This record gives sequence, C-alpha cells and structure tokens, in this order.
Amino acid sequence: MMKNLRDSLDRWLLRRGYVHPEVRELVRNQLLLTALVLLATLPFSGVSVAAWSLAAGTVIISANFCSLAKFGQRITGYANRREAVAAVLARFYFRLALSGAALFACIVWFGAAPLPLLAGITTVVVNFLVWGVWRHAGSKTHQTLTGKEA
Repeated sequence: MMKNLRDSLDRWLLRRGYVHPEVRELVRNQLLLTALVLLATLPFSGVSVAAWSLAAGTVIISANFCSLAKFGQRITGYANRREAVAAVLARFYFRLALSGAALFACIVWFGAAPLPLLAGITTVVVNFLVWGVWRHAGSKTHQTLTGKEA
C-alpha cells in the first residue's frame, strides 16, 4: 500500500513539473510529512493553539520548499548567468517576504504560539536530515575521513 501511495504521488509530482528524481523524492517526503503533521494536530487544533501553530508552520515551509524545488530545477536551464542570479535573488526575496508576512499574520493576527510555529518550520530540516541519512545508509561506498583530506 505504501509503495502504491509513493508511486502515485511521484507520478502526480512528475506531472506538475518535478522532473529531477531526488527533488521529487524530497518534495514527496515533505508533502507526506506535512500530511502526517496535519493529521496528528487536527484533533487538537480546536482546543490547542500549539497544535494549529505547528500545522501552520509546517504548511508555510512546505509551500515555500515546493516553490523553491520547482524553481531550482528550472534555473539550471538559464543560459545567461546574470539572468539566473537575478531570478534566484528575486524569487528568494519574494518567498522570504511572503513567508515573513504569513508568519507575521499567524502570530499577530491569529495568535499563533511562536515556538510551535517554528517547530513546524523545522520539518523541512528533518526532511533533509532523514533523506541524507537514508541515502548515505543505502549507498554502497562509505568514505572514512582521516583528517588528511585538507
């Protein structure tokens, strides 16, 4: 069942433009993590500010990450480096301003608790750590650092 869910989600992401397999895997994992957080916090969201704050932080960072991942795949096709840098900077600051506005609205207007909101934002870090450990554990070659590399 999990394989079917993973495969159907991968096909759905591929149709939406996530063509790079590793990017698609990270986006898929972030979406699944977001769904798990939303399912876990749903029963408590009516009675606990912390629950919906955690969910809101997770949704904000997931939207930001999905946008970044999709744009990151497209930016590699730019022939002009100045155009590419300008596009990256413009999109970065736009996402930063949008995320900041969403966080501001959550805290000031809706009364979100800041720590659970930030905990929700860290789900993308958890996603990267788990993905990296999983990839390292699955690789056939492991490099042992001796300290003489530098």
